[in-house]
Amino acid sequence: MIRCAVFVALVSLLLVAGLAPARAAAQPQTSVPYALLVDFDSGATLLAKNADAPMSPASTTKILTAEIVFRAIVEGRLRLDDSAPISPRAASEGDAESGGSSMFAASGSQVRIDDLLRGLVVASGNDAAIALAERVAGTEEAFAALMNQRARELGMTRSHFANAWGGGGPRQSVTARDMARLAAHVIRTYPQFYPYFGQAEFTWNGVRQQNRNPLLTMAIGADGVKTGHLAQSGFGLVGSAIQNGHRLILVLNGARTEDERAREARRLLEWGFAAEGR
Repeated sequence: MIRCAVFVALVSLLLVAGLAPARAAAQPQTSVPYALLVDFDSGATLLAKNADAPMSPASTTKILTAEIVFRAIVEGRLRLDDSAPISPRAASEGDAESGGSSMFAASGSQVRIDDLLRGLVVASGNDAAIALAERVAGTEEAFAALMNQRARELGMTRSHFANAWGGGGPRQSVTARDMARLAAHVIRTYPQFYPYFGQAEFTWNGVRQQNRNPLLTMAIGADGVKTGHLAQSGFGLVGSAIQNGHRLILVLNGARTEDERAREARRLLEWGFAAEGR
């Protein structure tokens, strides 16, 4: 009887040992240099590649910019119907002709916070980011200090921000793990505002722009969050999708093309849902 029990235990151990490497071996490789896939509810890491290495956030920076504005609204310091002036700096640095993304807000105009938030996260407007920063903190430099304080409060210990819109440079640096933590916080804390990130398009000043997140049109349950691109750092994305009540968060960065970003993001999310369903 004892020998039989030992035999069964041994067989079970061998089966587990044999299955574990098989599951690990099934984990996909990815062509992008930075990637992290996590389970929203448990926080478990499903896939990681250079997840704690510094990288440029580009326009995914705007997730934190939005979070600070959301918090100001929740705390009663700002309202969606309030307006913000579009300074010459916001208009010029957010001018599409300067090579950045823009919501095409006119210098000297007043724009509602609600519209600026849509311009920020749907059109990825640098002008919207600067206008919101100036409205909240007076200057973009002061807002950057708020960003770093808020990042520390959220546990983003390896991130540093120098501007509200995602300009490059060594002082604007994050990790994939920090960005996943930020995305999870926004989804969990601001359910009333998170749908901004899933809005398909936004029109301002006669210019209609599609949301830049390629996941939103793939019918895989994606509902946010934000893309980013700089010539020196490539194409990146912080994305989230939900299937059968189960949410995953994906961060990837350094893709060489928009197509590579879209392809790898979809493939990793589909793998994650399949792996979690096993």
